[in-house]
Amino acid sequence: MTTRKEQARASRAALLDAARECFATWGYEATTVAAILDRAGMARGALYHYFPGGKREVFAAVFDTVNEDFHRRRDAVGGLATPLARVGAATRTFLDRCTSDEFARIVLADAPWIIPGQGAGDRGSTFRGLRAQLAKARAAGDLAPVDVDAAAVAVYGAVRAAGELVAGAPAPERAAVAATAAEALDLLVGGLTAR
Repeated sequence: MTTRKEQARASRAALLDAARECFATWGYEATTVAAILDRAGMARGALYHYFPGGKREVFAAVFDTVNEDFHRRRDAVGGLATPLARVGAATRTFLDRCTSDEFARIVLADAPWIIPGQGAGDRGSTFRGLRAQLAKARAAGDLAPVDVDAAAVAVYGAVRAAGELVAGAPAPERAAVAATAAEALDLLVGGLTAR
């Protein structure tokens, strides 16, 4: 027999799954609460029970789920031998995620203007991680004598722009665009290495 807690968790998860599909397919603006509820097969009160803030709150929960998946993948490169190898692998992980309609629409297109701290000028844990790896590379003598903050801003901006390039490409071409962008970013980071 299913307990009330289990039923509540299942209902909330069904709403999140339905919302994730809607936001990935149509984007935030075009997604309605009615569409989410229709896809989940639930009544209007269900969404507001679990997400009193409505569509914006459910979007934030969906964003957290999609973004956490990226962070798990990004952080999996932590065991690589050198800081610059970790930067390269994390960059390729990001570009790979940008080939997904879901990630592109939710994280790159919609989150910057809906979720506080996700705008183009905001730098979160990904920037801090990149900066930390570049600082480690500098300390190890692998990075040219360049200001670490300036290098981190330059690389972060280039990676973010490359992700937008990948996401904006026609779906069948995204993997090829991601591979080309990764090569260009490898050259950029390679240009920062100590000679």
